[in-house]
Amino acid sequence: MVKRYDSDKVKALVHKIYKAYGFTEKQSSAVAETLIYTDLHGIASHGVQRMVMYDHFIQNGKIRVQSKPEVVKETDVSAVVDANFGLGQLNGIYSMNIAIKKAKAHGVGIVTTRHSGHYGIAGYYANMAADQGLIGLSSTNSRPAMLPTHATQAFVGTNPIAFAMPAKPHNFIYDAATTTVPQGKIEVYRKLEKDLPALWVAKDGNQEINDHHDTADLDALRDPLSNVGLTPLGGVTEETGSHKGFGLGIIVEVFTAILSMGNTSTEISPENLQVGPSQSFIAIDPAIFGDVDQIVQRFSEYLQQIRELSAIPGKKIYVHGDKEALAYEDRKQNGMIIDDKTLAEVIGIADRLGVKHGSLAMD
Repeated sequence: MVKRYDSDKVKALVHKIYKAYGFTEKQSSAVAETLIYTDLHGIASHGVQRMVMYDHFIQNGKIRVQSKPEVVKETDVSAVVDANFGLGQLNGIYSMNIAIKKAKAHGVGIVTTRHSGHYGIAGYYANMAADQGLIGLSSTNSRPAMLPTHATQAFVGTNPIAFAMPAKPHNFIYDAATTTVPQGKIEVYRKLEKDLPALWVAKDGNQEINDHHDTADLDALRDPLSNVGLTPLGGVTEETGSHKGFGLGIIVEVFTAILSMGNTSTEISPENLQVGPSQSFIAIDPAIFGDVDQIVQRFSEYLQQIRELSAIPGKKIYVHGDKEALAYEDRKQNGMIIDDKTLAEVIGIADRLGVKHGSLAMD
């Protein structure tokens, strides 16, 4: 069951939890902001739902609370960051800020980061650039989850790609896994005890799994090089375009792991404390192409033309970022949505850490 909660109260609780772990006031505030931002924009798979996983990693040392990212190679337009296994959100903010600074000075900033951690939604970092008038891109690899076309073992990560650009009435934000769905969406469906739609998950290359009661196979999604995996964008056959999502996943590996000399998806394990995901952050100043106001206006008009196309009966046309903007307005006013199991996990973490909390309900 899902209920509505006051986002400011939830954010305050999350902030106190991360302070209790040993993060600084500034760090705790940043982490709370990224998680609540995600839930407010309707992306339940990567908001506070992820806190139980981060808690496990902090407890076993995979996330190192005192760690700080550092630049290990740099040019005017690029940098390689070693995140030293710190919290992914903090690494992401640090790295994108470097890319933004370089883009403002030189037109382009490209940062690739190794030894990081799960950083939430890629779109948060791309939108950091868009909020400053730049074009932003971000991607991350992850442990093996995708079944390459015709393969019977998961080998590539979910490897999302995010792109954000200033527009009116709000930024354009594309953020999507290169698998049909991210791992977190499977977790949300299981918590809600809902069966999975067709061809989200497959076994041995092409055997569909959609029963949420199929615990053994769905748990196997977490096993390294499992015969159960997420399908690439395009499904399981070349006829439906499986090779396209698979190829995009490999491109993400190049920009995240290969260029940084970090871990590829196949080298990432949730329990191996010596490896972490690799990420990329790109900022581009549209001013290197022309008048920024004119570019943004032209892009905004183009998006509006799409919204005004004739739609099939009962449907409305949205461009990327529209639904998230609507979700934000609703959840900020009426309360953010958290399922009962996730709320119990967060409260359980707070209780274990001795963090006091009151009601999170809307006043």
